[in-house]
Amino acid sequence: MTSLTSARAKLVYSNVRSSLGKVDDEKGEKATLVVAADYVDGTFVPGFYGTFDKGFALPAHHWSIWSRSAAGFSPTSADNPFANFYFGGFGNNWVDHGDEKRYREFSSFPGVPLDDIGGRNFVKSTIEWNLPPIRFRNVGTPGFYVAWVRPAVFVSGVATGLDSSDLRRTAASVGGQLDFQFSALATLDMTLSVGAGIAAEKHYGPRHEVMVSLKVLR
Repeated sequence: MTSLTSARAKLVYSNVRSSLGKVDDEKGEKATLVVAADYVDGTFVPGFYGTFDKGFALPAHHWSIWSRSAAGFSPTSADNPFANFYFGGFGNNWVDHGDEKRYREFSSFPGVPLDDIGGRNFVKSTIEWNLPPIRFRNVGTPGFYVAWVRPAVFVSGVATGLDSSDLRRTAASVGGQLDFQFSALATLDMTLSVGAGIAAEKHYGPRHEVMVSLKVLR
């Protein structure tokens, strides 16, 4: 590859609600629609994908269930790597400033290496169970303390190469994540995230991943 030009157009919809004292969205809907275009060494490579999330608040305080779905395709041949969508890993960095819940992104798939699963079309679904935060009263000092920990568990499934039995891949993943919020000097909030995932796929043995990430800015 000697040249690459990329363009993205994204439409976003969000209608989410939460109860008093929340640390996360608890119900509602989110949706995105993305049109992508890459121009690689004289070849035009279009792509399209969308996501839809639906959340349900449970009767218990701050409990919620979310269904997160995604699908996409490119009309270009799968032989072109820019036509493929790739999946794998939590996606968090060791030290980060982005969203700590990176497993919610459509390309994340904990348990397999980063970008290990690919295909020019895909469907993906995740069920996420958010448990109520555990709040701490006396952990730390006035200048540095732990405010709460937020647990969540999830189950995901992905299928790629839907139009070719030779290229088709299907996999499942189950995992969980704990997010610890720290406050330093009363003004700087940090989040330490610890997660683990196990993935299963035909022709592969069980694969595992452990994730540790520190978010230094909110």
